[in-house]
Amino acid sequence: MLLEFDGTFIFATLSFIVFVLIMNVILYRPITKIMEERQKFYDKNKSTVLESKRKAEEVLENKEKEILDAKLKASDILQTTQNKIKENRENTLKNKKEEVLAKIKSNNAALDNDKKQAKEDLKKEVETYVKMTVSKVLDSEIQDINIDSSLLQNAMEGER
Repeated sequence: MLLEFDGTFIFATLSFIVFVLIMNVILYRPITKIMEERQKFYDKNKSTVLESKRKAEEVLENKEKEILDAKLKASDILQTTQNKIKENRENTLKNKKEEVLAKIKSNNAALDNDKKQAKEDLKKEVETYVKMTVSKVLDSEIQDINIDSSLLQNAMEGER
């Protein structure tokens, strides 16, 4: 059995070549073109997606950095405000303390003056009572009497 080459073989070969050429024009080229366009579309979208993803990560990173900066600024502002409030409170307390001490000194001075005045008044009253008593005891009016102020002083201090 040998292979015979007759007209049908040549016709089949030519038919096959024409079929391949027709299929190439009708089917393979459009399919190849569609596949190339699809690949270009895929590549373009892939690069767009990658670029968008990179930008999103960059925005997220910037946002986190801004949030961190805002937190640091807020912390600094809070610390500064707390320090100012503490300083104001200390200054206010210091001023109030000085005012109270000044009032205490003033009141103490006024009390000392009142005490001295009361002692003087008491001394005059004692002298008056002594003069009245001596006058009644002696049955004569005494104009000038010298009372030892040290005795009066000792008597007043003894009452304490």
